[in-house]
Amino acid sequence: MGELKAIIADDEENVRYLLMDLIKSFHLGIQVAAQAGGGEEALKLCRTLKPDILISDIRMPGCDGIRLLEALNGMNMEIACIFVSAYTDFEYAKAAISNGARGYILKPVQPDEMYSLLKAVKIEWLHRQKHRQKVKRMEAEIRKLKAEFAAADMPVDESGYNRVIRKALNYIEDHYHEDISLESISEIVFLNKNYFSELFKKETGKSFVQYLTEYRLEKAKLLLSIGGLKGNEVADMTGFQNNSYFIAVFKRYEGCTPKEYSDSLKGEGKEKSDV
Repeated sequence: MGELKAIIADDEENVRYLLMDLIKSFHLGIQVAAQAGGGEEALKLCRTLKPDILISDIRMPGCDGIRLLEALNGMNMEIACIFVSAYTDFEYAKAAISNGARGYILKPVQPDEMYSLLKAVKIEWLHRQKHRQKVKRMEAEIRKLKAEFAAADMPVDESGYNRVIRKALNYIEDHYHEDISLESISEIVFLNKNYFSELFKKETGKSFVQYLTEYRLEKAKLLLSIGGLKGNEVADMTGFQNNSYFIAVFKRYEGCTPKEYSDSLKGEGKEKSDV
């Protein structure tokens, strides 16, 4: 799922580099994307980089850590904020926690304490990522179901096909030379593949695979009639996996090999020129 991005904000440069080295040593999949010497700079970096974690000092010139966190909250940014501070003042800790800070660590930072806190943040982040993926899958399934219901009632166009099948046919016409599968085209028209397969055959009278194969063969015959192309070139230009498969399919449908077909066209051309 990728790495988490972190920003470190502290007005002491040596502290920033110590924290960066410490985070790197944890091997938690957290990348320090940037450093800031103050709160205002950190806020600009957060707007631009949209990090997952902000590790910030409490007292910094210009804009302290509490004001920085309040500004981030106002922007509805989902950032886990961890404060590190040399100050044990209860009011600072209280303000940090009340504003949603994920943790408050005193300097000098104890590696075990920071590791435990960052590990917990990482676990929470992974849970959120999994939840988002689950929601996306559910939304995709809902779109498919809606499309299936709509397809049953969908008006036909001038060619006699409903708009879902017309969209699939148009896609085949534009992408027949690419790798197309029943699964991939079902995703494009937002239909369950089994439902799409039944609907496609009902509308066209052919299975999806048969229709695609015949369409590719028609394009291949056109290229063979032009001449000057090798069999493997024609196979590649019309979406067949390889030349051997192209020859086998061509012979099954046309009763001859691509070369025999090409030679027969040359023979017809010679007969006409002799007349």
